[in-house]
Amino acid sequence: MEFSIVLRQVLILFIILVIGSVASKFNILDSNGSKKISEILLYIATPMMIFSSFFIEFSQELLVNVIWVLGFSTIMFIVSIILSKHIYRKFNINAAPILRFTAVFSNCGYMGIPLMKAVFGDEGAFYGSFYVVIFYVFLWSYGYIILGEKDTMAKTIKRVLLNPSMIAVYVGTIVFLFSIPVPEVIKGAAKSVGDMTMPLSMLIVGAATSNTRFVSLFSDWKVYVSSLVRLVLMPVLAFLISLLAGVPSLPSIIIVTALAMPAAATVAVFAETFDKDTVFASKCVTVSNLLSIITIPAIISWVASYI
Repeated sequence: MEFSIVLRQVLILFIILVIGSVASKFNILDSNGSKKISEILLYIATPMMIFSSFFIEFSQELLVNVIWVLGFSTIMFIVSIILSKHIYRKFNINAAPILRFTAVFSNCGYMGIPLMKAVFGDEGAFYGSFYVVIFYVFLWSYGYIILGEKDTMAKTIKRVLLNPSMIAVYVGTIVFLFSIPVPEVIKGAAKSVGDMTMPLSMLIVGAATSNTRFVSLFSDWKVYVSSLVRLVLMPVLAFLISLLAGVPSLPSIIIVTALAMPAAATVAVFAETFDKDTVFASKCVTVSNLLSIITIPAIISWVASYI
């Protein structure tokens, strides 16, 4: 079951990627268009996707498991940051930041949450949303710094706490904790806008790879290192640590699933926004998505057999 779900999701991603590539070749989606789509993705679509994930009934068990997800997710981000610095310390100055980014940040939102919902139900998607909370805390601090620019501590804190995705978390948490009824029209609007997140991200990746020959996607050995770290090392390490730490089964497998996702498409978005090597970033995303067809069902099945 897991294999067919993952295969379907990955095929959808790649079809949209091809559409973005064709649109770029015909100059329908140029560099200015990609940057504007990136802004829509980061500041509108993604916050709505996060907000809509909080439409679930409150319970004590859910709250306890949420605390586990938040704590263990934070630990894994710290571990992955430390590991990525050591793994890529001798790589050149252009590739190293992108490789470190792909090691730390997976496609946990755009691809992960839909997969979690399909395999583990609404509860799985709910826990996955809290992993995404920690994801965005690190994305807008560490991720922004390594691919963007260094700011003062005050500016970094402001960017983390006041970016649209975190504001969506604040509002969603209040709705969840106090069981505030949300009108169906608002739920529908939030979900509809949030559903744009995945296709917009893959359009940007497709546009970035439009001028690159397909064969050249696989000619750079660094993309395989990136995929090995992202798709195998990080989820396996997370599972072993979760066993030692005694993390409850569903929070554990949700975090492992999040870490088993391919490289975050955000690396291409940030590379486009900050004028980094967008083509190399897109190669890492594309190859890791291809290889994830094999690795994701293997990782999920392996973990599920122990839990």
